[in-house]
Amino acid sequence: MLSRAEMRVRVEQVLRGIVIAAIAVMLWQSLHQQTDSGDQFVSARGVGGGALAEWSAFAKAPGKIHLQLVSVPSTIDRAWLGALAGAGSSVTWAGDLAPVMIDAQPIASPAGGTKVIVAAPSGSSVVMSDDVGVLDTVHVQNGGAALTLNSVADHVTARAKGSVALTSPRDSIVLNKILVIGDAGWESKFVVAALEEEGWKVDAFIRVAPGVEVSQGSAAIDTSRYSAVVAIDGAAVPYANRILEFARTGGGVVLGAQAAALDAMAPLRAGAAARATSDARAIQAGGSVTLATLALSAITSLRSDAVPVEKRAGAVAIAARRIAAGRALQIGYEDTWRWRMGGAEGAVRDHRLWWTALVSSVASARQAPREMAAASIDEAPMIGLVAAVGPSASARAVSNLSGRPSDWMAWLFVLLALALIGEVTSRRLRGAS
Repeated sequence: MLSRAEMRVRVEQVLRGIVIAAIAVMLWQSLHQQTDSGDQFVSARGVGGGALAEWSAFAKAPGKIHLQLVSVPSTIDRAWLGALAGAGSSVTWAGDLAPVMIDAQPIASPAGGTKVIVAAPSGSSVVMSDDVGVLDTVHVQNGGAALTLNSVADHVTARAKGSVALTSPRDSIVLNKILVIGDAGWESKFVVAALEEEGWKVDAFIRVAPGVEVSQGSAAIDTSRYSAVVAIDGAAVPYANRILEFARTGGGVVLGAQAAALDAMAPLRAGAAARATSDARAIQAGGSVTLATLALSAITSLRSDAVPVEKRAGAVAIAARRIAAGRALQIGYEDTWRWRMGGAEGAVRDHRLWWTALVSSVASARQAPREMAAASIDEAPMIGLVAAVGPSASARAVSNLSGRPSDWMAWLFVLLALALIGEVTSRRLRGAS
């Protein structure tokens, strides 16, 4: 067993070894330090102030570039960073940035409008604006949000936590007529009226008696003539096969509650129709009729490819599904004319907007692309950043001995100094020279 004095000598030898090793490393670093910038480590906050031009002016691209970002670089800056990475630089970045995506599509409606869809982290707030100013702030749930705008001043932007996504409606649309099929009655009358008031051009097949029908429009139901078909009730049964083929070739179909309950419409519907019910508690004597008080044939046993669109008291009131190239929307509300006729002030407008929104959601429309500069669109800036230089990484993960010496060399010098002081102090205390 070593004595106390021998242990002290061993400790001094270890400290001396540390000093020698530190000096050797520092000497090796000084001998291998290149005069050019090929092994240079660059760390910066963002890419402003001409930093990209400065790094590009080096004789060789910097060996490593690490950026601490507070916002996603512009399209040009991302392309520049990608060029530096292609020239041999290892480009990494870190920052608490929100991945934001945006898309804007024209609404299939005679009144026009734009539907803006945003994808962002759940719980985040996204500020929407156009070239005129701020439009609204949407709170994201389930990874996305949608905003319907009557008009847009050119570009639409979404801002959230350092990311700015930019888009502009790229297409205009050409609409065809809407075909309404139903029995002669209040529902058919006011569905046609609501759509025509909103600007739709409507054809109608109205059954006035068994085997007797008043028709306005072509019996050939195809997408060259019609954007959507509204089947209200049993009058649509003779046209069931043609409506199904219309949907498969890209047309939109809206099924009323009575039509959806028919076996002939089974290939189109999103689910089974339950018995009609109304919320008696919501209907007061002499009170006005609202959407919430209409009789409802809840949609049950949804198909695997069906999507609930609207619910009332936990029951599915509206559901939709794709049928080949087209879409079908099933409505559970019955006798919606009661809302228009017996509702409060504004019920006529609300009924009209509600029906046109249903038809717009499924209507097919020919798109007419508009010419626009690609540079004016940046719909997914985070994806562009990752595509250019890769995903986020911390500075600690990318720095090493071959990087910038100013950080690790300082710690090496501290270690050398402590080891040297410790050895000298120990030798002086035991009286050694």
